[in-house]
Amino acid sequence: MSADPRPGSVNPATGAPLDDVTWNAAADVAAVVERARAAQKGWAATPLAERARRVLDLGRRIAERRHEVVAILDDEMGRASADSLISEVATIVDYTKGVVSVGKAALAPEKVALSPITFPGKKAVIEQVPRGVIGIIEPWNYPLLQFHKSLFPALLAGNGVVLKPSEHTPRTAQWLHKQCEDLFPAGLVGIVIGGGEVGSALVEADIDGLVFTGSVRTGKKVAARAAERLIPFSVELGGKDAAIVLADCALERTVQGLVWASMHNAGQDCSAVERIYVEQAIADAFVDKFTAAVERLRTTPNEEVDVGPLQNAAQLRIVEAHVADAIAKGATVRCGGKATGAGYGFQPTVLDHCDMGMDVVVEETFGPVAAIIRVKDADEAIDRANASRFGLGGSVWTQDLAKGERLARQLEVGLAHVNTHKFAGVVPSIPWTGTKETGTGIAASRHAYHTFVRPRTIIVDKGKDPEPFWLPISGELLDMGHTLAEFQLGSFLRVFTLLGLLKKRVNRVRGK
Repeated sequence: MSADPRPGSVNPATGAPLDDVTWNAAADVAAVVERARAAQKGWAATPLAERARRVLDLGRRIAERRHEVVAILDDEMGRASADSLISEVATIVDYTKGVVSVGKAALAPEKVALSPITFPGKKAVIEQVPRGVIGIIEPWNYPLLQFHKSLFPALLAGNGVVLKPSEHTPRTAQWLHKQCEDLFPAGLVGIVIGGGEVGSALVEADIDGLVFTGSVRTGKKVAARAAERLIPFSVELGGKDAAIVLADCALERTVQGLVWASMHNAGQDCSAVERIYVEQAIADAFVDKFTAAVERLRTTPNEEVDVGPLQNAAQLRIVEAHVADAIAKGATVRCGGKATGAGYGFQPTVLDHCDMGMDVVVEETFGPVAAIIRVKDADEAIDRANASRFGLGGSVWTQDLAKGERLARQLEVGLAHVNTHKFAGVVPSIPWTGTKETGTGIAASRHAYHTFVRPRTIIVDKGKDPEPFWLPISGELLDMGHTLAEFQLGSFLRVFTLLGLLKKRVNRVRGK
C-alpha cells in the first residue's frame, strides 16, 4: 500500500480502501457546540433517573447492534472480529450499569453538617451541577471503548457532548454518534471529524469542559490552552508500563499473562506492558518460554489472527525505529523484529538484554514489542521501573502475594497490579489515571466527575433573629468570640455563658 495514504482511508491489515468520510472544516465546530448547548438545557432539567435510563438504553443498543460496529472496528483496526468484540463491545451492558451506579452516588446531593450552636437555624446542601458542553477528543487505538469512559458519565451528569475521534478511525465514532442521535435529544451529542485543526477548534470553542487522550506533546498544549480558558480538563497521555517478574512467580501463568499484556491489540494500548524486568535467577527460563509463546502468535490477516497490524503508517515507522535503535545498541532479537509485509503489520517481537540507553525502554513504542531487562533483585527492578517519565500502570508477578502488594505500592503509577495487568479499563468504578507525563487526567469512577460537574451549595437560614456576628461591633462580640473558642476547645460548661452572650449580641444588633 502507499506509505502514507490519507488517515483512515484504508484497512491497515490489507490495504483495501474504505468508504470515504467527509471531514469537517474547523469553522464547522462552533455550530456543533452551539447545537449541543441548546439541547443541554432541557437535558439538564431531565430527572437523573430518566437520564440513567437513556444511558442504559445506549449500552443495550450497542450490544444489540454489535455486529454492525464490530465490522467497522475490524475495517479500521485490521484485527480479528473476536478481538474487537471482546475488547470493545462484549461487556458494554454491565459497563453502563456500573457507570449508572457510580454516577448516582457521585451526583447525589450532600447534606452539610452545621453546628446548631455556631450556625443556628441554618441548613446547607451541596448539589452537583452539569458543566454544560463537554468536548471529548479520543485516539485511534480503541475507537469505541475510549469514548465509553467519558461519554456515559458526561451524559448521565446532564451535559451535552461533542465527540472528536481520531482522523484514523472516524467511522466507529460516526456509528456511535448515530446511536446517540436515535436515543437522546437532537443535537445533544455532536461529532466533528478531521485532523489537528479540528481538534484545536474544539478546544477553542465555547465548551465548558474537556477530555483529551493522546500524545504528551499535544496533551501539554491542550492542557495549557484549557487552563488559559479556565475550563476543567482531563488529559491522559503516554504510557510505558513495566512488569516485574520475580524468581518465585508462577512461571507458566506469568508468561501467558505478559504475552497478552504486551501483545494484545498489537501493543497499541497506553497500559500495554512494554518493559519486563526479570530477576536474573530465572531470566533465561522466562525469556525462553516467553519467546516461544510469542513466536506462536498468528499475524496473517484472517478471522483468528492473534496480533493484527499497527493502525497507521506513522505508528509502524515508530516501532521500526525503536527496534532498530535497540539492535544497534546491543539488544538481542529473540523473535520478530521486522514488518510482516502485509499492510502495517509488524512481527511480535522480543528484545533481550535491553537497557536505559535504548528508545524501546524509555520512549512509548505502542507496538507489539517487549523489552526484557535483567535485574539482580526486586529492589533493582522497582528502581528501574520507576526511572521512567511515564506512570500509568505497573505489575508485580510473584506467588508471595504479601510481597507483591508491598512492591506494587512502591511503583510510581496510578494502577498497580499483582499477577495481572491492564484489565481495569473495563471497570467503571476504578479510576484510570497515572502520574508524571502520563498526565493528571482521570477516566472512569467517581473521581472523574470534576470534569463533568461543578459543586453548587444551597444555604437556607430559617432563623428569624438577626445574626449575633452582624454589625455593630461591641464588647460582647469580643467576649463571645473568646467564649466560643474555649467551648470548641472543650470547655463545655461555657455553653451557658455563650448562650447568654449570643442573646446580648442579638439585642445589640437590633439596637436594644
